[in-house]
Amino acid sequence: MNVSNKVVVNFLLAVSVVVIIVGYIQLNNSVLWGTEKVSEYMREKMQGSMDTSQYNIMLQGFIEQIKWSGSILLGLGGVCFITCMTLVMNKRS
Repeated sequence: MNVSNKVVVNFLLAVSVVVIIVGYIQLNNSVLWGTEKVSEYMREKMQGSMDTSQYNIMLQGFIEQIKWSGSILLGLGGVCFITCMTLVMNKRS
């Protein structure tokens, strides 16, 4: 593996680790961030008044949205990380 390829692989490894961490943080904080988003929506759009069932539906939707984006980031970062590590290991042997 030449120097430019090593730089690219190391850069991709660093980016994949960052994406994995961001995805994990999103998954870990999805309930908190979903609650904040629905509260902000309720204050701005509904002037502080909303039916409980509607609030729960919106809360679940916001949480699921954040969970999906976190899962996608975590998955893509993991696949990129495994691919880069496979390239590094194959070039060493």
